[in-house]
Amino acid sequence: MGLDSCDNIKSGYGHRITGYIRTLGDRNLKQFSLAEPLSQALLDADVSIGSYLKRRFLYRWATVTAYLALPKIRSATLNSLSALLGVLLAAGSSVPWGTAAVLAASVWLAAAGAGAINSYLDRDIDRVMQRTSHRPLPLGVIQPAERALYAGVSLTLTGLLIAALWLNLMATLFIALGAGAYIFVYTLWLKRKTPWSIIIGGLAGSCALLAGWFSVTNSFSLFPLLFSIFIFLWTPGHFWGLAIRTKEDSELANIPTLATRYGEKTATKWASFLNIILIPISAIPYLLGMLGEIYLITSITIGLVILFPNIKLFFTPTRQRAWTVFKISSPYLAVVYLAVFLDIMLG
Repeated sequence: MGLDSCDNIKSGYGHRITGYIRTLGDRNLKQFSLAEPLSQALLDADVSIGSYLKRRFLYRWATVTAYLALPKIRSATLNSLSALLGVLLAAGSSVPWGTAAVLAASVWLAAAGAGAINSYLDRDIDRVMQRTSHRPLPLGVIQPAERALYAGVSLTLTGLLIAALWLNLMATLFIALGAGAYIFVYTLWLKRKTPWSIIIGGLAGSCALLAGWFSVTNSFSLFPLLFSIFIFLWTPGHFWGLAIRTKEDSELANIPTLATRYGEKTATKWASFLNIILIPISAIPYLLGMLGEIYLITSITIGLVILFPNIKLFFTPTRQRAWTVFKISSPYLAVVYLAVFLDIMLG
């Protein structure tokens, strides 16, 4: 990869490590090679020991940064938070913090590994789409690409091993089910075939919550089921806002989304509809006496914040409004989680 390709990186990961990627690009220049011994490098290039060591450090740090970008950390962290929500729903204010910490770690590792495997399996389409072309594998930062696969498998198996050793069977099974659904059902089977594939993506978050629930109890109730449905429905509504904004990317990569298959108008209506129905669904735990006024006031307040942009999107669909809805849907979910926490701990 040459230096010119780095100048075209415009977002996210590219902005953060462009300087490091430049160092990786420099390794192909004849005047300097990090693979050579220090003495040979100094003979072949007119550089100081300090310059050599600096560039060697940047090269190593670029590689580390690239591997850190593989697991889709935001998604893995969201899965861990969903799992902790399940613990909170099951245990109430008497949270077993040791179990919660082990659960969060195992879910994060399994989800991060699944994300890395997804990056490996989708490296061909990621290279085509502008939104994802700055990721490590399309840039050629990690070579051979199979190293990303090995890293992903290792992370996932480590997470499952931790769960198997320190959590119960049901929690481990749900963690495995979430990772398996994302890798095999979503990525390998449905993503390139149907615009409804993202619905399976919601299953991963739901499985994480159920793993949290069963990590502290063997019984089942309507409580975790309601929030599992909430997460399940939130995922496609969240994603479809992004898919509308990046429609051309999906068309280039031949990935079916609602926007590419049925048009932007249909996609925006589905996205806004799912986001709107989350508001009454979020009130059900209060109506059934499962949570109190703190939860109701907080969840309804944040629900009203997202209601009006989604109503505008439903009746007057535009890309900009879809993008706005996408951006506010993540904070919405986080505040609903916070509402549960405050109600249980303070109520």
